[in-house]
Amino acid sequence: MKKIRVLVVDDSLFLRRNLPRILESDPEIEVVGTAADGAEGLQKVKELRPDVVTLDLMMPVMDGLTALKHIMREAPTSVVIVSATSREGARVTLEALALGAIDFVTKPSGPVSLDIHTVRGELVEKIRTAYASKIKIAAGVDVTRDRFRAIVQDLTQDLTGFPKPVRSVVGGRFQRRLIAIAASTGGPMALQHLLTRLPADLNAGLVVVVHIAVGFTHALVDRLDELSQITVREAEDCAPITPGVALVSPAGVHLTVARSPAGSGCRASVGLVARLRSEPSDTLHRPSANVLFHSIANCCAAETCGVILTGMGDDGALGLRAIHEGGGYTVAQDEATSVVYGMPRRAVELGGVDISLPLDQIAAEIIRATADVGR
Repeated sequence: MKKIRVLVVDDSLFLRRNLPRILESDPEIEVVGTAADGAEGLQKVKELRPDVVTLDLMMPVMDGLTALKHIMREAPTSVVIVSATSREGARVTLEALALGAIDFVTKPSGPVSLDIHTVRGELVEKIRTAYASKIKIAAGVDVTRDRFRAIVQDLTQDLTGFPKPVRSVVGGRFQRRLIAIAASTGGPMALQHLLTRLPADLNAGLVVVVHIAVGFTHALVDRLDELSQITVREAEDCAPITPGVALVSPAGVHLTVARSPAGSGCRASVGLVARLRSEPSDTLHRPSANVLFHSIANCCAAETCGVILTGMGDDGALGLRAIHEGGGYTVAQDEATSVVYGMPRRAVELGGVDISLPLDQIAAEIIRATADVGR
């Protein structure tokens, strides 16, 4: 059986000694080397050609972010960030995801984390996901990596001249006044690409669920708001949903949509409002895309364009189908541009998707969906 070959890059001697033991407790993983800083890590990536790199961010000589830029340019490899959480650390981690890292694992108790064994399951799962993702090298350079590299470069270009989708099936009586977006693995990068291509005068409000660890939402929102023409905010309970504003669910709670004032409990607002809830408590993810989408299906499906982006698992697939069956318009990111084609695939399989599009064409389709009826 071919094992997943992993390189561990971390300036902590404790972690360089113990992470290999923890990872190799899984029979499918082999740690082929360790490195104490980004420069050594880059050298060993070129020498050892691992399948996956676990990369710390705060290191001497060459920090992890600089090392990641060199890795992606000189020896593209799947990378999982393993770093401590702080406000600055969260910002740098999200920058790393935008540069092409597949996912991240938060060290449980600081840079050294003597209790690193407590995140073994998460580490192993994300290493397997990174290995299986289409951004890894399998034989030569994967076409998906080239497309994502082009997408990242495109983020710095003018936001005019949107590409036309393969087809458009927007129609029906209702203008889509609400855009509901869900994403998981690869989501921060996909959201950055999508939201930065939407105009400030977008004729719809947005609600966003992304699977991300507690402590990272604020940094993600700050980054998206800084780069986007639309306004991006962290959702608050009873916040009105207004055109040109994206409300991102905080990590650790569910985001839902209700119509106010009737039945929403938000007397100060009229129209659609965001609600934050702790229940249901038995979902795999909190926030859950299914919880968001089902709430929309119950109050305003026909006014909604639902979008499901890259992600592992099936969260959002049932809810997107409910929006579709209620007269909403539904879009899925296609397989070629998804870091992990799990959530979109399941949504397509369940028959809840009107159209699948490459990531770089979804913004244009959203603009079409929100244009005045009768255009």
